[in-house]
Amino acid sequence: MKISDAVQYLEADDVTTINSMISKVGLNGEATVDQLVAAYPHTNLSVTRDERLALIRLAHKRPNKFAPKLNFDARCEILALYTNGISREVLAKMYAIDRRTVTHVCTTNSPHYKSVREEAIGLGKAQFEEKYLTPDLLTRAAAFIAANKKEGPTNNAHAKSKAGVHIVRGPMCNYDHRVVIKWCEPDGDIDVAGWYYMDLDSDFPDKWFRVGNESMKTSQACYNAMLTDITDKMEDMINKS
Repeated sequence: MKISDAVQYLEADDVTTINSMISKVGLNGEATVDQLVAAYPHTNLSVTRDERLALIRLAHKRPNKFAPKLNFDARCEILALYTNGISREVLAKMYAIDRRTVTHVCTTNSPHYKSVREEAIGLGKAQFEEKYLTPDLLTRAAAFIAANKKEGPTNNAHAKSKAGVHIVRGPMCNYDHRVVIKWCEPDGDIDVAGWYYMDLDSDFPDKWFRVGNESMKTSQACYNAMLTDITDKMEDMINKS
């Protein structure tokens, strides 16, 4: 199979890595997956971990003509839902896509899906949400969340080893964030008692977030989930561009 045909079944970051690998060994768009694999023997210690993983996925991921393909409107829906508190975990399941895709859509400094974030900036928050958070979408999202609630151990208010203020930098962040981990009782936007985080250096410095049901069970679970969920302020990224 040609590499150009195979990469369409990979995530965007893997495609970027594969294209870089093709360039390094002087292959072109007509090259096959087998030729690329042969050019990077497993004994070559100069191959990075990301390159090895991308090559494994390229060689072994089976094409699926029914694999979900997000169009532009669906990506905008994801961004609009995410900025209104729907977690990446829920969005990935709702749209039947890999969580990394959601991360790339919603992260301001991701090199992928820039057109979606440009749409949000160009329209402005109110008009962007009016266009993409349609009544039908909100109904579907609410129904999906209700149908996919997991029953499990009770959220533990006494599991507070990570309660308090932390200075952290997530994998998709360029600067440190002040993050508060706190047990919250139902009140206003909080509908379920559990552990939540507030990112004081985000676009929503006064909003409590959770990352799926598991993140609410203990302060440690909330902390771990927060590290993969935080992003830099969009306005800061705009000012730097």
